Amino acid sequence: MPTPPPAGKSARTRRDLVQAAIESWSVDNTRSLGEVAHAAGVGRTTLNRYFPSRAALVAAVDEECRIRFDAAIRGARPDADDGLAAVVRMCAEVLQLGPVLGLIFADSALVDPDSWGAGSGPEVMTAGLLRGQRDGSVASDLPAEWIATHTWTTLFGAWLVIRSEDATTAEVTQLLARTLTGGISR
Repeated sequence: MPTPPPAGKSARTRRDLVQAAIESWSVDNTRSLGEVAHAAGVGRTTLNRYFPSRAALVAAVDEECRIRFDAAIRGARPDADDGLAAVVRMCAEVLQLGPVLGLIFADSALVDPDSWGAGSGPEVMTAGLLRGQRDGSVASDLPAEWIATHTWTTLFGAWLVIRSEDATTAEVTQLLARTLTGGISR
């Protein structure tokens, strides 16, 4: 019986597999486990040692996406400044997630931010919009759900433009900020 790999190498291989799945599935979420293993530079047997099923890998990918999304939101300082400024910063940080957005916004998405629960990044973004309505930086005459949907669809549009390589992330971030501040500000 072979000796198991050391914990450091094991953790690195697991991270590499999850990253390869994120990158592969953000482009085409029907890619096989064999294609994910190949993208990670390992064989299918190695992938199966870490993730015995597609569902197990999807769960790990979902958790990693949640961690990255939440870190981006926290990095945007969601409690600083007025609500609108905080939401614009949060969107700018989330745009940096690249392939994670590909998983969130895909048809038949494998990752569902609505399932991440209380205190997750999407909930913090919504709280920022509501705070903006209270502090007067976000239009109070628009329903909160409408503003949240508008914000998410603007973020989706920004990701599509970045993915198509028609503009840089910095350029798209400026366009997103202008669109949000012009569309939902008071």
